[in-house]
Amino acid sequence: MEPELPYEDDLLQKAEDKVDLGEVLIKTLDEFSEIPGVQKVQRKIVQEIKFLKKVIKNKTLKINHVQCSNLTHYEFLVKILQQQRDVVHVDCGFAVDYRENPLRVDIVCENGLKWIKAIARNSKSLTDAARGEASFGARSIIDQAQEFVEASSQNLCMFKCPKVVFYFSHPIENELSMALEAEGVEIASLEKPSEVDKNSDISNISILNLDITTLLAYVSNVCNGSCNWKFQEPILTEQAEKERESPLKPILDKLFSGKRLICCTTAHKSFQDIVALLGGPEEKRRAEELTKRVEILPDVTSIPPEISTIKFSGKINERSLLIFAFGMDMKAVTVTSNKAFIRSAKMQGINVPVFTHQARALTEAKEETATPL
Repeated sequence: MEPELPYEDDLLQKAEDKVDLGEVLIKTLDEFSEIPGVQKVQRKIVQEIKFLKKVIKNKTLKINHVQCSNLTHYEFLVKILQQQRDVVHVDCGFAVDYRENPLRVDIVCENGLKWIKAIARNSKSLTDAARGEASFGARSIIDQAQEFVEASSQNLCMFKCPKVVFYFSHPIENELSMALEAEGVEIASLEKPSEVDKNSDISNISILNLDITTLLAYVSNVCNGSCNWKFQEPILTEQAEKERESPLKPILDKLFSGKRLICCTTAHKSFQDIVALLGGPEEKRRAEELTKRVEILPDVTSIPPEISTIKFSGKINERSLLIFAFGMDMKAVTVTSNKAFIRSAKMQGINVPVFTHQARALTEAKEETATPL
């Protein structure tokens, strides 16, 4: 039988294990690097690792450095992340009326319709705080549940309140579980994960608002079997390459199937003007056919309150705002490749219900000067 390690050596080993854990978490998160917020979490993990290495090197390591390390939380967060589908953001901030700072949501998934908070604290401390037995001013998990549910109601996605799910790393008392559920929070764990909401898929949306970029992409020659070209314009050559790799038309056809397709007068007029100016004969024919499938409705007379605070910028102009406002007013998801507008709106704390796709331009007239592949 091997002798027990001295306390200091045992503590040192635990700290080194934490450092190893942090490095594994960073590598694991590399698989999710395209998700907004993931690199920010990786940087926070790096800071935790640097701190532990520093106290180890300076021989100032204490037991609370290991026990209170945030790496325990990040390990739990990563495990939850691996179970989710359609993750759109990690460590995401949402504006709430009564808060100066945004409310941080650990994982936003299922196309934005599920908010997850990861809780790695032990159940006794959670129960004590809920009973008011914590230090003065400490906020309980019930307080946090109320805040998350209220924030969800102020940040609709697809015209719905996102579902709030609290994941616990340790079992919690039944009394506390019932209190949280009464506030509108779903309880989950790694062993009993939250169920996927079938209504989070865009296929359940019945009305689609088509913006100018989508109308143009749908009728473009490059999306209709004529993508084997090298154009003089690099952007068109790039779009043709992407089209060969991932054809856009089948995606849009599947999305449009069984849906009510609408667009506002502004979008339709701009579409017609662009086709008349730049479109080839086949693109003009397809534009006429598409117009017969789409309901052309009047522009909004006023901007809906959900989007009325948006500020104009290089990425947001009056025409774009009208088109997206029309979609929101009609309770429709806007189909668009205008990702710059979406990003700019999101930076202003405004979430617009959208389905985004790659951009495609009209190319038929450009084929005359292009090189066939």
